[in-house]
Amino acid sequence: MHNERHDERLSDEELELFVQYLHRFADHDVDIFLNLEVGEPEHPVYVLFGRDYPPVGEAADYRRPFADRRQVTSTSDINDGG
Repeated sequence: MHNERHDERLSDEELELFVQYLHRFADHDVDIFLNLEVGEPEHPVYVLFGRDYPPVGEAADYRRPFADRRQVTSTSDINDGG
């Protein structure tokens, strides 16, 4: 996939859309785990998606993007995907 803006950072709006798509992807496409290599081949980024909680370290090491702006609408737990 090639994008003319590949060398630019995401705008705030694009980042928010990315996180929304990431939530949908995790909810619908990640069964147990998925490991990816992304980015430039010379400087790859390794991404691990998993349902084990937490896969490495402590739960406090992980943060939810935009959590400071999110309004709590339910009392569901961390495993609800949202």
